Amino acid sequence: MLNSKKILVGITGSIAAYKALYLISRLVQEGCDVKVVTTKSALQFVGKASIEGLTGNPVYNDLFETDSVMSHINLVKWCDIFVIVPATANIINKIAGGIADDLLTSIALARDEKKPFLVAPAMNTNMYFNPATQSSIRKLVEYGIDVLPTAEGYLACGDEGAGKLLDPDIIFNFIRTSLLKKERTPKKLKILITAGATRENIDGVRFLTNLSTGRTAAMLANYFTARGHVVDYLSSKDAAKPVLINSIHYFTDFVSLDNQFKLLLGTNDYDLVIHNAAVSDFSPVSIETTNKKIELPALTKISSDFDSIRINLKRNPKILTNLREYSLQKSIYIVGFKFTNTLNVDERREAVNKLFMESNCDLVVQNDLNDRKNNGLQQNFNLYDKNGKIVSSIDPFTLAMHLESYFETNHRDRK
Repeated sequence: MLNSKKILVGITGSIAAYKALYLISRLVQEGCDVKVVTTKSALQFVGKASIEGLTGNPVYNDLFETDSVMSHINLVKWCDIFVIVPATANIINKIAGGIADDLLTSIALARDEKKPFLVAPAMNTNMYFNPATQSSIRKLVEYGIDVLPTAEGYLACGDEGAGKLLDPDIIFNFIRTSLLKKERTPKKLKILITAGATRENIDGVRFLTNLSTGRTAAMLANYFTARGHVVDYLSSKDAAKPVLINSIHYFTDFVSLDNQFKLLLGTNDYDLVIHNAAVSDFSPVSIETTNKKIELPALTKISSDFDSIRINLKRNPKILTNLREYSLQKSIYIVGFKFTNTLNVDERREAVNKLFMESNCDLVVQNDLNDRKNNGLQQNFNLYDKNGKIVSSIDPFTLAMHLESYFETNHRDRK
């Protein structure tokens, strides 16, 4: 599909610039014609000789170079897609402000809006979350530019967090997906994504909860919003929040989550709900001590003087089974998540099959505690439909791409 595609790659002055060379190499191997434009600072990190050796084309970086004074127009006309990787905070803020003081920013300003334009950020966490940068990212999305999410992890400066450049193979998949979309004009989806964990209160300071951080849901929300879909985010207060979001709503315990689902699904015409939140299977109803019974949740802190207590729990109904009933749109697509804790492949599949039978959802995403990293980030996901496994051992961004492709392909049939 990529053979003979014309790819214009912009490289800016980031220490992650070397990763662009791998991406360029892969694009060339796929049969693409690649041309590269750099900022002057980018050449402090990668050399012209390396770029020219990989592409077989000259490197463009001077707006006023002899015989190239119209290159910012000609390159826009030439390419099928324009990708800036890595994109620094400086370049993102310049493009958002309409500044065109070098060749790369001039190309961005002269871009053809009918052609895909991808921006892959890479910067320090504080620079990424700076209000100026966040405002600029939102502007780029409003302008129709696909701003890719960042990865999380160890950064070159020694910090750890968001702002890390996506793996080049993931960016490659974004490029391939964008070119495919350009050829078939996909429908924009209205999506509800849930995130985080319910908290079932015992008293004012104690509660039952689980391991969910909301980080996977935030990555999915960033992806779909950057792709131009309309995303509502239904989240616990302490869950990770997406950088790019249309609207956010909150829940606390099982009851409040259930009520929010009824409200949102009953008043919005969603195409898709991705139910990633981890919901308590049980809620505490009372505590029994040696001489009394306390109804829960208690209004005040329960004394710690008791030698022992017994907490009585009641089973909660499965919210996932009710989502289609709650929804205005009865043909809504539903994605459920199944978190397992077993190394046995058959047991994992059995848990997935059980969820399909109980909930009648369209897809199930399975992940396991044993694949969870120390920082709480989940990387290995398996995606199933009712006929079996679609894809295995994928990261959150690849998962998002598979979900988007699945629903855009099947949406018109469901309607």
